[in-house]
Amino acid sequence: QNRFQCIIPNDLITSVYTYLENHSQDYKTDFENYVSKETEQKLLEEFVLKNKLIYENLPFATYLDEGAEQKVFYFEKDKKVIKLNDAIFYVNWSQFFESLIIHNILFKETNYTLIGFVKINNLLYAVVQQDFIMSNQNTDIEEVRNYMIDKGFSLKRRNDYTHSELGIIIEDLHEENVLKMNNTLFFIHTVIYLK
Repeated sequence: QNRFQCIIPNDLITSVYTYLENHSQDYKTDFENYVSKETEQKLLEEFVLKNKLIYENLPFATYLDEGAEQKVFYFEKDKKVIKLNDAIFYVNWSQFFESLIIHNILFKETNYTLIGFVKINNLLYAVVQQDFIMSNQNTDIEEVRNYMIDKGFSLKRRNDYTHSELGIIIEDLHEENVLKMNNTLFFIHTVIYLK
């Protein structure tokens, strides 16, 4: 809250993040002071079972896409996108939830809602929901760069940015992750790390 000078909502994302932060302090960390993903997954699974957060009623949805870290579905009835994310781009689950919290602060128009968890082939996925954005214009990467620079970010390389004052890195801001609709940029997928 101090870093971004805003009030962070008390939602399921922050509840899970706080739980992991509070309960992982007793575990051994690696050389960069991170608790292992395996340790956090055990803690997360305990939290999920205790709070009945297994998402068993995945509605019928149209499969849209899949990347290294997530499977994306379109739920037409509510005009929402449902993403199953296994946090593969992050050193642990805390870092993943931290990324979601920061995304929701910086990009409110495409905020994430955590609706539960699923397990597929013994792999845990967070189930997040986001408004569906129907792009009606091509995204110009130069426009994305100018937008990010105007917000105080510096180009790190290609589609990755840093903000020295906030101490964050945002990666992967290419044309498929930043859509344009009615002359407005929508950041639908970001990979964010604290420095």
